[in-house]
Amino acid sequence: MSKKEHHVSKRYAKRKFNTIGLLLIVYALMVLILPFFLHMFLIEEDPQIMRDELLYYGIYFIIILFGTLIPFFLMRKMFKIPFKRINRDFTSTFTDLFVQTIVFFTICLGLTYVSNILFSYINMEGKLISSIGFSYDEANLDNALYVFMLIIVTPIIEEYAFRGVLLSALSKYGKNFGLYACSVVFALAHLSFAEMIPAFAMGVQLGKTSLRYRSIRPTIIIHILFNALIYALCVVPASITRYVAYVLAVIIIVAAYLFISGRYERIQIQKLKSNRITNIVFYSRPTVIIALLLMVVDSLLFLLF
Repeated sequence: MSKKEHHVSKRYAKRKFNTIGLLLIVYALMVLILPFFLHMFLIEEDPQIMRDELLYYGIYFIIILFGTLIPFFLMRKMFKIPFKRINRDFTSTFTDLFVQTIVFFTICLGLTYVSNILFSYINMEGKLISSIGFSYDEANLDNALYVFMLIIVTPIIEEYAFRGVLLSALSKYGKNFGLYACSVVFALAHLSFAEMIPAFAMGVQLGKTSLRYRSIRPTIIIHILFNALIYALCVVPASITRYVAYVLAVIIIVAAYLFISGRYERIQIQKLKSNRITNIVFYSRPTVIIALLLMVVDSLLFLLF
């Protein structure tokens, strides 16, 4: 752990955290709030665009792309995070990454099941992890552009933004603090309250992987594999849906074996004594509070409308 993480003044942290909060507000407005109101506007004013899937998803792609890249690019520049630093080569095999994918897919699957049970009492069930700012719709799983965005584009964008930039910026004040603060933002940015619990777990696992390898390349691979596995489960033909339960059972058994046998290596992140104070400073910044509230409002909008 570097000395810089131990010796950061509260005044300096407040100023930096306020700036991070401001950029997160921009992100929330552009990627989360704007698509909702655009969707409502198109329903009322020009529903023809919604029937043109190429145009409709093309518009969403542009909004999400620039709405994410602009604020997080500014954040990366502000914290002087070189792109090569977050996109460096890493030493690991595809098998190791696949093992991690299976294990934390099982963890997220279990948490999704528990979360859905809890939220079902108030009619707020969720799905498996959906893409941020991009409404998950089973009716469009046969659309090539939609599938490409779901499996390839959004994992790359999300990993660059959250594990690449936000985690790197916050980790300057302690890696454990940065890991969990970044995961909180990642979870709240999802469109469903029921998905926030598994999304938080996913954020923690991906964050640990990024910190371990000091690169977003492995997390991009894991995220893509994760979304591809979800997609594969969603497009199973109706005639063999009863076998999905067997497949999931096998995945859970394999994950348990990998975990117990030690083939899955747990990643530990040291917690600093200053983490408590750092958390108080971060979550008490006005801009951070507003950004997080905007993410909650976005989830409420999709729930109510």
